[in-house]
Amino acid sequence: MKISTNWLKDFVELAPPLSRIAERLTLAGLEVKKCEQLSNPQDTIFEIEITSNRPDWLSHWGVAREIAAVENISHKNPVIDPDLARTPPPPGWKIKIKDVDGCPYYTGVLIEGITETKPPDFIVERLLACGIRSVNLIVDITNYVLLEVGQPLHAFDADLVRDKEIQLRKAKVGEKFLAINGAEIELKADDLVVADSDRAIALAGVMGGKESEISDRTRNVFLESAFFDPGRVRKTSRWHQLASESSYRFERRVDPEAVDIGRQRALALIRKYAKPRHISAVIKAGEKPQLAIKTIHLRSEEIKQVLGIEIKPNQVALILGRLGLDVKQHALGSWKVGIPSFRPDLTRPVDLVEELARIYGYENIPETLPQRAPISVGENPRLSLEQKLRYLLSGIGLSEAVTFSLVSDDGLDPEKDLKQAVQIVNPLHHGLHWMRPTLVTSLLTVIQKNINAGADSVPVFEIANIYRMPDVHKHPVEERVCAMALYGKKAVQTWLDAARAVTFYDLKGIVETVLASCGCVDLCAAKAAKSYFDTTASEEVRIWQTPVAFLGKVGAGLLKQWGIKEPVYYAEISLEKLLQHVARIRKFKEWPRYPAIDRDLSLVVRESVSCGDLMAEIRGMGKGLICEVVLFDLFRGKRVPEGYKNLAFRIIYQSPDRTLISDEIQKLHDSIAQTLVQKYQAAFQNGK
Repeated sequence: MKISTNWLKDFVELAPPLSRIAERLTLAGLEVKKCEQLSNPQDTIFEIEITSNRPDWLSHWGVAREIAAVENISHKNPVIDPDLARTPPPPGWKIKIKDVDGCPYYTGVLIEGITETKPPDFIVERLLACGIRSVNLIVDITNYVLLEVGQPLHAFDADLVRDKEIQLRKAKVGEKFLAINGAEIELKADDLVVADSDRAIALAGVMGGKESEISDRTRNVFLESAFFDPGRVRKTSRWHQLASESSYRFERRVDPEAVDIGRQRALALIRKYAKPRHISAVIKAGEKPQLAIKTIHLRSEEIKQVLGIEIKPNQVALILGRLGLDVKQHALGSWKVGIPSFRPDLTRPVDLVEELARIYGYENIPETLPQRAPISVGENPRLSLEQKLRYLLSGIGLSEAVTFSLVSDDGLDPEKDLKQAVQIVNPLHHGLHWMRPTLVTSLLTVIQKNINAGADSVPVFEIANIYRMPDVHKHPVEERVCAMALYGKKAVQTWLDAARAVTFYDLKGIVETVLASCGCVDLCAAKAAKSYFDTTASEEVRIWQTPVAFLGKVGAGLLKQWGIKEPVYYAEISLEKLLQHVARIRKFKEWPRYPAIDRDLSLVVRESVSCGDLMAEIRGMGKGLICEVVLFDLFRGKRVPEGYKNLAFRIIYQSPDRTLISDEIQKLHDSIAQTLVQKYQAAFQNGK
């Protein structure tokens, strides 16, 4: 916003140099970004940056008030024309507020018989210095008052207002409005409009209408000064992409008391320069909005607690009084502070402390370090785990990827994947309107790009957040996961080894290696129900019945959607759940001092029997003498009936405190085999 220093001098004395005043204002929170010298007319312009919580600074009067507070000097008020109580209201004119929430207070004055239309030079020059061109006398005066007092006004050609009626109502469905800039707008049902008996003549707080605008032929004017709801004005301005100096102020809340002051200031200028034949009494409708908090109780202890210094009681009262607050001493070191209508941002004692600090001067508050005992900064378990996984997976041969948190719904099931997903209302990119509930589609995109670049092997991993909304009435939940995907060949063709494609078990081995490196034991597997997995190859890994990971072969339909022709295997580990089972201290285990005995066990079981269940069963029957169970062969076909499979296990027996006898182990081995036959209806062959 541009502020003319010549204009400021109407309200406050500016002691040179002006650059010093600009610096003082900036230090007090009203940032002066630039000082510009104008030659015609001679003037200095402050270009200021105003925060959204200080609408009282959006006028020369408001800035002058701030200068007076900072410089500890007095300031003047604008010259106004008091309401003429004895003058009758204009006959036949009515104001009807049909939307009180949108417009709680509305006033109007009828000005008849304007004889002068040329604006005086000082008004034209000041408007031009602030970036507003001159239009005609009445419009220039409304703009002048807006910049001077901060109250937006609007003037209607009274002869073009039908039936002498002003209505404040919501727009009708499908209602059209011709704005003053020539744009025809189809109004929304929530738009607040100023209307006559027949049509909308202004978009309240935003822009006037073409059909009732002031022209050089206008002789009778209806002058509007009102308070409009900030939220409604902002919503209408953004929806229709219409912005004006008025909407800029209404959106930030104008001072309700300035509704009357602004109108009275405009009437003083109109009476002096337009020389009208008659000005009516004011027509008012509604009531001025009141502040929710009108008085704040401030204690000296609160000032010291926040600022760390003591400000003398007389200085406290003086500073707050210079800011236009009504200060009354309640007790020794205690004040009751009345809040003026132009400061709705002051609601708590700490707000008053902030006002004291910026006027007292932040440079006058000594810098001190807070007194606190040293604290020990420990290792962050999650970050340590992530770093460990990065080293491990990179060493295995996977490359780390970094993908975008926003995804489309391509490849995700609306019921299984998106039911608890977090949707973005205003996405940054068209189509990316979901916070990713899984990393599978993100890593598929990485694989697709690498394939297009000529890669025939893409092993990747990513450690990132996924998002879900388990309860629509609460905040979204972030979960840290480690996702892995394998595509292509396991190894290249060499004279020593033949190349082969990656399999589900390559990925399973990596997952088990990760969990084992964290000291996790007693793993078990279950079926994983994921929409993007092939139903024949998927598992969920659990630790003490807690699901910590799942893995599987990505379904053919999803791969086709990404244009990938070879299998892709995907796994996802929940780091939040894994952290609960990570072994913080790895216990030393003494090397075995006694020899081990191994026995092989070959079983024919149904396809539905899980290898993991068999291994867990074998360990459970080992009487503490089994140290390892290894699956070393899987066979189907030929002599194995259809629907069955042949599994061969190597069981290693070892005792930590004695040498085992072959006969003892053989008896235990046979007992395990018989139990498996009975429990799983298995056929077996025993071997060494």
